[in-house]
Amino acid sequence: MKRIILDTNLLLLWIVGLTDRSLIGKHKRTKTFEIADFDLLVSVLSGYHEIVVTPHILTETSNLLSQTTASSATAMRAKLSDFLKTQREEFEPSSDVMKHKTFFRLGLTDCAIIRLVEKNIPLITADLDLYLAASAVKHNSNVINFTHLRQARMFGG
Repeated sequence: MKRIILDTNLLLLWIVGLTDRSLIGKHKRTKTFEIADFDLLVSVLSGYHEIVVTPHILTETSNLLSQTTASSATAMRAKLSDFLKTQREEFEPSSDVMKHKTFFRLGLTDCAIIRLVEKNIPLITADLDLYLAASAVKHNSNVINFTHLRQARMFGG
């Protein structure tokens, strides 16, 4: 089964876009994205069967969804709830995640993601620091920088 990790920013974009594409430019946390970015993300995800999530990613995403109108936040949380019914969380105690060498630089959520990358699970991220740290994992060359994909789309690459 092909699996992929989405960072918080991209999971947020995906949930917002699935809820209502017109909210992408209006939601405080997705204003830097366009509807075409959502379509690009959906296209990339079509090659995978499962989106890998952690409690850390989900907590951040759930909290950030609220940075919009109450009715939109409710609709997006409903979409997140539907998504979670079909997914399995990868859980590792925070006390173990915090032992990782990148914790003080990246924080808990990104460290949990790095630990999954170390298990050879592909990652797509819009976060440069996370991308660089994940790319440095020796046995995993399957780290995708979403910004590179966006640029390639814009410039016909």
